[in-house]
Amino acid sequence: MLGAPSILRAQESTLVVVSGGGSYEEAFRKAVVDPFQSETGIKVTYVSPADAAKLKAQVDSSNVQWDVVEISGPAFRSDADKYVEEIDYAAFDKETLDNLVPEAKTKYAVGSYVFSTVMAFSTADYPADKPRPRSWTEFWDVSAFPGPRSLRERTVEFALLAAGIPKDKLYPIDFDQAFASLDRIKPHITKFWSVGAEPGQLLSDRQVAMSSAWNGRMQILQEQGAGVDYQWNEGMLSPLHWVVPKGTKNRAAAMRFVAYQATAQAQARLNNLIFYGPLNRAAFNYIEPSVAAKLPTAPENIDKQFFYDPAYWEAQSSSGKTNTEALVERWTQWVAS
Repeated sequence: MLGAPSILRAQESTLVVVSGGGSYEEAFRKAVVDPFQSETGIKVTYVSPADAAKLKAQVDSSNVQWDVVEISGPAFRSDADKYVEEIDYAAFDKETLDNLVPEAKTKYAVGSYVFSTVMAFSTADYPADKPRPRSWTEFWDVSAFPGPRSLRERTVEFALLAAGIPKDKLYPIDFDQAFASLDRIKPHITKFWSVGAEPGQLLSDRQVAMSSAWNGRMQILQEQGAGVDYQWNEGMLSPLHWVVPKGTKNRAAAMRFVAYQATAQAQARLNNLIFYGPLNRAAFNYIEPSVAAKLPTAPENIDKQFFYDPAYWEAQSSSGKTNTEALVERWTQWVAS
């Protein structure tokens, strides 16, 4: 009876959580949203999809309707303090903070999960008993490893690795060196892909022998019996983050939510259901070993890879544009040349 007023206040608080839809929403609701509501009494309204322009418009108009958004970009821009709240790490327990990888703990965002862009193969062209490229330098070597290729558009990190730049020295990006490297592989690229489903289709149809691809897509196709395989070496880890919009009316509850989703148990529940990687290292204490081996941040996989740097890509270049905008402009000119 004495505790009833505080319980009622918690139940009256509704948190608007914004993220992706489809199978991810189904997994996230089951692994994070439902347990969070049960354990805290805070009701969650789930909205999809996340959109940086809408977040900015809400803040600019002082009509903030979202409380927590799974989106990385706004947290790494030069004007981040205008649009997202600084993360209150006092809301996190010590075990969580100690086990989050450094890339997950930033000033204006906290890590959610990570996917990897890996090197994938058509098993018809490159079966398991046949030598395959093990590095991007070898991927670029069309004499030793023949066959048409595909890469994601605006691929520059892999181009630099192919040119011999160590994976811990990629940033800041040397655009001239990257495009010189891309010049060498361009004649052998059947298609520069932009949609995550494309590499799997290209490989399954044997339009290409090898391609960069998202690990989760390849794993699902492999389990469906498609003739594809992949390897982790020199994969690019791309983390997603949660942000709290500036001016949210539910700041305390929002910080409680981002802290909750970062716990080992919550991340383990999610990553037992999908082929993304947790950013809390202790999550692997709760993930099935057979599943863990297929995740990009598993101890045996993470050190073979490197982290994509969102702060670099959102930073301003010497031209006054962001590095991403500068890359898009140069890539467009290069493809057309």
